Amino acid sequence: MEETKNPSYQSTGSAGHTTTSTNPTASAPSRAKQAQDIKDRASEVFDQTKSAVSNAYEQTTQTLGNTYDQAINYGRDNPGTTMLVCFGAGVGIGVLLASSMSGRGRMSRIGEPIVAALSQIALEFLR
Repeated sequence: MEETKNPSYQSTGSAGHTTTSTNPTASAPSRAKQAQDIKDRASEVFDQTKSAVSNAYEQTTQTLGNTYDQAINYGRDNPGTTMLVCFGAGVGIGVLLASSMSGRGRMSRIGEPIVAALSQIALEFLR
């Protein structure tokens, strides 16, 4: 068996690309360059992630703002319907609170279907 004094070893990866790994006894400048390359790549990935999160935040903020504006305008245009929807939501929340305080009784069996029905009615009115 013959040992080689080559500072790097090459292997073929799963995609057919040749990868190079350094010898642990490589020189300090080459290790520093590799560390800098890793740092640069990490910085690039961080910047891309930051940009993607920022874009998602902006889109979500815009969508929520538009939905809020639509709800306010609907409330101004249809005050009676809005009042009934709010009343129904209040009844549903009251039923849920009452059922959670009384344990497992009749209220807990009917509370969830009432809230679901009121939610469905509210969604139909807002469309």
